This record gives sequence, structure tokens and C-alpha cells, in this order.
Amino acid sequence: MAALIDIRDLAIGYGSAPPVLEGFSATLLPGSFTALVGPSGVGKSTLLRVLSGLAAPRTGSVAMPEQAQPGRRVAAMVFQEARLLPWRRVSANVALGLEGLGLAASERRRRAAATLELVGLSEMGRRWPYQLSGGQRQRINLARALAVNPELLLLDEPFSALDAITRHSLQDELLRLWRETGTTILFVTHDLDEAVYLADRVILLGGKPARAVRDFQVGLARPRERDTASFAEQVRALRGALSESVADGAGI
Repeated sequence: MAALIDIRDLAIGYGSAPPVLEGFSATLLPGSFTALVGPSGVGKSTLLRVLSGLAAPRTGSVAMPEQAQPGRRVAAMVFQEARLLPWRRVSANVALGLEGLGLAASERRRRAAATLELVGLSEMGRRWPYQLSGGQRQRINLARALAVNPELLLLDEPFSALDAITRHSLQDELLRLWRETGTTILFVTHDLDEAVYLADRVILLGGKPARAVRDFQVGLARPRERDTASFAEQVRALRGALSESVADGAGI
């Protein structure tokens, strides 16, 4: 299967400082679910910004579709904070990314309504952001990204600020949406349990400057259970590799 994204020898830095990430190469296959894990400051969030077109790498290349099909965007990003516009109702927030795609207003409304139904919040369209719970806001944040039918969905620790019950619920919701849409996902997290629960592949960044120190294939069938010995073993293996990378100078 041909890769959707092909990253070669990427280096990321800030200003004139030495790079925080260098020599990073990875390919993402269509429909894959990959988690990116590593200590703070290794460039995980910036890597997502490069893939979304919001930042440029220092060196290296990223081969990805230059233009999406009509009515779609190549990539969409979900941030840690929902960042909903308080002056727009929920349905208008979901439709935000559809503006500029050449769609009629009626089609934008239809797509927003369909995506709200997909995330189970079809009754929330007329509400204002302040009327939503934290979990509902993040589901709307996810709906806004899915509304543009992206080929690549980038998620930057989207559930880290939520309580454990809501976080687990939204993890299951994300897996359902991934199965239904077939979207390629790259998910940044500090939570090793979350990475093993969600992804089929975990890329671990470590060292200084950071590099990919392990490309970890999660050998667990779906659906996954967190309280099994096999799940715990996968998390232990990942934690051991992460500990080694921190000892090697990556920091925490």
C-alpha cells in the first residue's frame, strides 16, 4: 500500500537554537492510527504543526497530497484546548473549516449537521460554547476537524485536560469515528496507556536532539481491555524505552 505521508530526515528547531528534533523519518499509511510519544520539548506538537502547514521544518522533506479532493482538506488539527469561537453557535463552529472550500451555504450547514450527528451531539447545534461541558466542547472540537473530511487527522493531546471518566469515553468515541471514517490519524500524547489503547503503532521520541528511538507495533487485537496482562506488558515495554530515552538526556 502506498504511503499517505512520507517524512524524510526532518529537523525542527526554533530560531537560531540547535534543533530539538532531527533525522526524523516515518511513513503513514492510509487509514493507520499512529501515536507519537516522548518527553516534553522534543518537538511533538511542532511536528504536527509542520504536517498541518502551520510551520516549516529546518531541513528534510514531507511528501503528502498537495491538494485534497473537492470539498475536503488534506489535514485537520485538533488542539489540546477546544478553541471554539464564543460568538458563533456550535453548528457555526463546526462549519468553520468548511469556509473557503467553495461549498454553498446549504451544503456547509448539511455537513455541519451530519458531523454533529456523527459525534452524537446533533441536538447541540443551536447552543453557544459556554453552554457545553468540557467533554462536549472537545467533541465539538473533533467534529470541526472531521467536518472537512481530512485525509490526515492530527490530534495534539486532545484529552489531557479532561477527567479520567470523560477521557476514556472520548477515547472510545475517537476509535469509533476512526473506524467509521477511515481517516489516517497521528495522535500526540504523554499518556502511555492512552497510546497503547488507541494506536496500532507508537513512535517514541527521545534523546537530545530528539530522534525516533523506537517504532513500536502494538500487537493487541481490538477491542482492547486495559486491565489485561498483555496490555500491561505493552505499556511496560514502552515505559522502559521511554525511561532509557530520558536517561539519555531528553529531559522530562
